[in-house]
Amino acid sequence: MFELISRCRLCGGNRLDDILDLGEQPPANALRLPTDRPPQAFPLAVVRCGSCGTAQLTATVDPVSLFGDYVWVTGTASTTQAFSSDFCRQVLDRWSEQHLEMPVDGGLVVEVASNDGTFLKRFQERGWRVLGVDPARNIVTRAVGDGVPTVCDYFNVDVAREISRQSAADIVIARNVIPHVADIHGVIEGMADVLHDDGLAVIEFHYAGAILDDLQYDSIYHEHLFYFTLETLGPLCALYGLVPFDVTESPISGGALVMFLSKAGRQRTDVLNRFIHSESTNRINSLESWREFAGASRSHAEALGSQVARLSREGTVVGYGASARSSTLLNASGLTFEHIEAVIDRNELKHGHLMPGSDIPIVSYDDGRSLLKEADSLVLLAWNFETEIVADLRSEGFEGGILVPLPREPRVR
Repeated sequence: MFELISRCRLCGGNRLDDILDLGEQPPANALRLPTDRPPQAFPLAVVRCGSCGTAQLTATVDPVSLFGDYVWVTGTASTTQAFSSDFCRQVLDRWSEQHLEMPVDGGLVVEVASNDGTFLKRFQERGWRVLGVDPARNIVTRAVGDGVPTVCDYFNVDVAREISRQSAADIVIARNVIPHVADIHGVIEGMADVLHDDGLAVIEFHYAGAILDDLQYDSIYHEHLFYFTLETLGPLCALYGLVPFDVTESPISGGALVMFLSKAGRQRTDVLNRFIHSESTNRINSLESWREFAGASRSHAEALGSQVARLSREGTVVGYGASARSSTLLNASGLTFEHIEAVIDRNELKHGHLMPGSDIPIVSYDDGRSLLKEADSLVLLAWNFETEIVADLRSEGFEGGILVPLPREPRVR
């Protein structure tokens, strides 16, 4: 079910320095029904390659068990829905800077790990042909039913070449997926193979700079094998002819970057140059920075666990947001159903299940309304959607304290 690495997945280096060990935890999306057996736990530890500086997990869990039947649906959050339009505009802006007009055949956009097709729909609305590739059978069925052509498979070189035999892509997108794959070389090579020589590649990834700055240790879970910076990811892409030329920030995941790449060797923007310079100046990729992060994370988890335990002794506590990162946060802090009565979530695929490890029941927003009337405190586990969720809770009349655990120190609203 899992393998432990002895060499870096990127460069093959054999010096892996210990960073942060969060013990054995079940996969963050391994939700179970109350009658099911608890999921298996696996080592959850981060190391840093002494050769290329890439931070990564030690354990590779079988991807079929992680992604074969998935519970994250992109279109669930209104913040993500809104960003899909902005993302499409940004991508097409970079396209138009190199190309005067859309291809005669409408142009093809291929998305790696396309989920429910939320982001591809924005390109469809602008007249582009689209094709998604995603391994989750249940999510692919949803996407196809919603009019987004999607192949149910793991994207790799073979899949890329099969697609390109029909039509090479003008634009290839990989959002929030590159850090998830053990066969990272195969995915990057596949993106290069499926793309026209003058095409545009776009990679969005949760930025290690934000993880370090904001103490986002909750982003460490078995699906996230890598924690990338521009310095570590850019050279890997360049190995396969995809050269970064621009970057912009994304609100997804609590701090992500969108990197734009081409085979044509476009001139690097000042924005990209500034980001790269900042990484060097702030020593984001250094072993010392990662170990400082690890120490602060351990202290934060202990303090958060104590704070929520105290709140549970004083009154009723509920949670909001049964995200994958919530699982890590709860388990690292030692919080269970004894401290938090239930976690409210809008994703219907999660309702009636238990959070992995902590066994806290997940309830719908409608059922959560009655809990909110009785609750004294709420832990905002999905803190990266703070503005959206707090507004919803206050509009529902919730007057209790809202504990926002991250970024950095916990605070009450």
